[in-house]
Amino acid sequence: MYDPERGWSLSFAGCGFLGFYHIGVTRCLSERAPHLLRNARRFFGASAGALHCAFFLSGVPLEQTLQALMDLVRSARSRNIGVLHPAFNLSKHLRDGLQRYLPDNVHQLLSGRIVISLTRVADGENVLVSDFRSKDEVVDALFCSSFVPFISGLIPPSFRGVRYIDGGVSDIIPFFDTKTTITVSPFYGESDICPKVKSTNFLHVDFTKLSLRLCSENIYLLTRVLFPADLKVLGELCFRGYLDTVRFLEENGICDRPPLCLSASSAESEVLEAPWEHGRLQPSPGMATGEARPEGDKLLDHPHLSILPWDESILETLSPKLTIDW
Repeated sequence: MYDPERGWSLSFAGCGFLGFYHIGVTRCLSERAPHLLRNARRFFGASAGALHCAFFLSGVPLEQTLQALMDLVRSARSRNIGVLHPAFNLSKHLRDGLQRYLPDNVHQLLSGRIVISLTRVADGENVLVSDFRSKDEVVDALFCSSFVPFISGLIPPSFRGVRYIDGGVSDIIPFFDTKTTITVSPFYGESDICPKVKSTNFLHVDFTKLSLRLCSENIYLLTRVLFPADLKVLGELCFRGYLDTVRFLEENGICDRPPLCLSASSAESEVLEAPWEHGRLQPSPGMATGEARPEGDKLLDHPHLSILPWDESILETLSPKLTIDW
């Protein structure tokens, strides 16, 4: 929940390969309400949510994060049984990626700003860590928070001599105070930023703080947490994250930019620039003119495919200014 008087934090849910959703959310916030990211007191995260927070707070460009996720998905999908294939080493991919992308002073950048959810093996209790002495400690904490037993390996990793597994097992969407935390989740439910759909089905199930709507869409998404979908499907999920965030900003009246209008005229488009022009991510300001765009741009070439993750009823929950002509 957003509370401008008491301050706010952000919490990104653990969601495995659905982390593409977090990229769309963060892209929207950085463009339309950058103060929500800049002035947030803390960034909470479990598993993929913690990884996303760490990359963002370390200054890794979203395009680079997107590319890293795409490479991981391609590697997983290149095997017949995906992440279960003996030749696919999820743990090695994760550790190598953390060492490659995170800067050497990441412990200084993240200490006090990120809160990582871990599950202690000894008693199954949730542990939140926020202070780090070195880059290796940051890598260890993130690795523990993302360790899925049997999928990542058989022996749980350790952080400061204690063994932990995926933080989502005990607290998938961590926070200290729900009234001052903006929660983000790719699952249909009750999070502040998440897919919404008008339905007479009010049945929900709580899973370690995360409220999930009982619907076929969530069943599909849950099956894709550890077994990634096609990149076009994940691109649509990223686009969905952007739209869900626009709706959240409009509902709370905190948008720093003019309302999004995807059907704007050519004259208006110079002012109301859509985040994905022709279904492609705009390059970051730091990218040199003429520099080739990251391969991740192709992910959004077809953002409106008629597939299960994309529920067009989202348009019914957006303001008239967000109506899209299909």
